[in-house]
Amino acid sequence: MITQLIERAQPYWQRYIEHEFVRQLAQGTLPKHCFQHYLKQDYLYLFHYSRAFALGVFKAKNFAEMTVPRKTLEILTQEIQLHINYCNRWGISEQEMINTPESPACVAYTRYLLDVGMAGGLAELYAAITPCAVGYAQAACYIATHYPRLPNNPYQSWIDVYSSADFQQAAAETADFLTSLCQSLNQNQLTHIQNIFTTATRMEINFWQMGLDLS
Repeated sequence: MITQLIERAQPYWQRYIEHEFVRQLAQGTLPKHCFQHYLKQDYLYLFHYSRAFALGVFKAKNFAEMTVPRKTLEILTQEIQLHINYCNRWGISEQEMINTPESPACVAYTRYLLDVGMAGGLAELYAAITPCAVGYAQAACYIATHYPRLPNNPYQSWIDVYSSADFQQAAAETADFLTSLCQSLNQNQLTHIQNIFTTATRMEINFWQMGLDLS
């Protein structure tokens, strides 16, 4: 299912995975202020991303469906402190992140996730959520495949997080859950799922670009 969604989301998916922001991370050439801007917006994104999984718990039709978004929400709640600590190492305090205005790209993306989830069911919500997890996993693999590991790359720890076995496994589980949710859908519903997946992919491109443009 995920392979088909990605294929039908082209050329946007490739632009997302191989974005200039990703290339500069791999080469260690991304300006520090661009990465700091990205980190602050990512903190704001993660808040709404967590809300989306909370909405997933609400949208679940049974305890089995509830398990996956609940587990992810618990992990996000625990790991946000790791994100805060990481941002501190880049000279960004949590208060600064809280006080940072959301970029238009962040507003558009996060509200789209929540709007899709509110209007649809769990399948629609996960169609919007999945490009983030799977895309970051694939972007990390793209870096590992096409760029040599640099000894002094300031962004290597970021790359290592998303190329780790734990994150790759979590991304695969997210994709598998979306597949299971789509098993009983008819063709019209699957077309709708594709449209959501493709739109979220375009939102991811804009989020990378926001980091480069400082918009």
